[in-house]
Amino acid sequence: MRPSIFFTGAAVFGLGMTGGILGSRLLPPDAPLLPLSATPAVADEIRVTPPVGGEDGIADLVDKVKAAVVNIDTVAHRRVPSQADLFRFFFEGAPGGAPSQREEKGVGSGFVVASSGLIVTNYHVVRGADKLTVTFHDGKKYPGKVIGQDSGTDLALVKIDAKGLPTLRLAQPERLRVGQYVVAMGSPLGLSQSVTTGILSAINRDISLNARVGFLQTDAPINPGNSGGPLLNLRGEVVGVNTAIAARGQGIGFAVPVDTLKTVLPQLEAKGRVERPWIGVGIANLPEDRSRMFYPVDHGVLVGRVEKGGPAETAGLMAGDVILALDRQKLESANELIREVAKHAPGDAVEVLVSRQGQTKSFKLTLQKMPDIKSNEAESEDE
Repeated sequence: MRPSIFFTGAAVFGLGMTGGILGSRLLPPDAPLLPLSATPAVADEIRVTPPVGGEDGIADLVDKVKAAVVNIDTVAHRRVPSQADLFRFFFEGAPGGAPSQREEKGVGSGFVVASSGLIVTNYHVVRGADKLTVTFHDGKKYPGKVIGQDSGTDLALVKIDAKGLPTLRLAQPERLRVGQYVVAMGSPLGLSQSVTTGILSAINRDISLNARVGFLQTDAPINPGNSGGPLLNLRGEVVGVNTAIAARGQGIGFAVPVDTLKTVLPQLEAKGRVERPWIGVGIANLPEDRSRMFYPVDHGVLVGRVEKGGPAETAGLMAGDVILALDRQKLESANELIREVAKHAPGDAVEVLVSRQGQTKSFKLTLQKMPDIKSNEAESEDE
C-alpha cells in the first residue's frame, strides 16, 4: 500500500477575519508521479569547498547559500457562489448574479538558479496565483511572475526584476548516493530561512505523486511551506527540490531530483512549458500470475494498446508485446518505462527490445511530441 502524500506548500485561506488556517493539500491516493539538458547561464554560483566539517560545518554552509534561498508568498482569488446565488439556483432554477471572490494566501519556498532573476519553485506553490512576492534573507522583496510551469513534474520558474543575484549550483546526478548527508532549506509553516538536516534515504522512489518522477526520499524534516526549497548536499549543491511528505510517517520527505530539474528547466525558460516525448502505447505492469500469458518473461512492460499513426505503430510494435528494454535499459515496471522515455526529447531515436510470442525482437522508433489532448494532471498509462 502506497503512503498518503502531502504537498508541502502551505496555504493560508482567507476567512474574512483576522488570521487564517494553515494547511496543505492531500494528494489523491492513486495520483500518477515525471524529468534538463542544460541549465540557464549562471554567473555567480555559490560554491562551498568540501568537505564541510567540524561543529560549525552546516552553519558555514548555510551562511554561504542562504542569499540564494527565498520565501514565496502567493495570493489567489477564487470565485465562489454567494448564499443568494445558491438560493436562486436551488429554489428559482436560475443562476444568480456575479459570484463573489475569496482571497487565498499561500507560502512556499524557492531558490535562485540564474543571476538575472530566475527562481525555481514547485508548480503547486504558484498554481493559480494572481500575485507573487519573493523575499530574500535580508528582507528585500520583489514582485514575481511565473514564466514557466509544469504540473507533470511539479516544477515552476519565477522571474523577478533583479540582476547580479547569487545562485545555487546544481549537483551532478550520478554523484548521488543513499546515505549522503543533505540539508533542506525553506519556509516551513511560513518560518523563512529554516534549516533541517538528514540523509538521502532513497533514490528513484516511486510514490503516488507522479509516475514520471523517480523521487528522492530524505529524513531531513520537511513541512508545509518547504515546497520549492532546495535539498542540498554538503557542497552546497542542489540535489533536489523539496516537494512532499508522507502523511502518516515521520522522517519521510520527498524531493524532485536534480536530473529531472536539469531536463525541465531549459524548456520552462525557453517555452514556458514542457514538450514531452511520446511512444504511442497504452502500457501496464505484467500480471503477477504469468502462467496465463502466452510466453514466459521475467521482466518487462505489457503493451495493451498501440495508438494508430503513433511512433510505436510506425516502428512495428503490436498489442501484446512486452517491452523488455529501452535503449538497453532493463525495464521492470510501467513507471520505469515512463521515466526512461521522459529522459528523451521529441525527435530522439530510441531502440526498443520486445518479447513477442516467445521471440525477442528489436525495433527502432522516433519519439514524437505528446499530443496536446493529454493532460499533464491526468493519470495515464499512455506513453
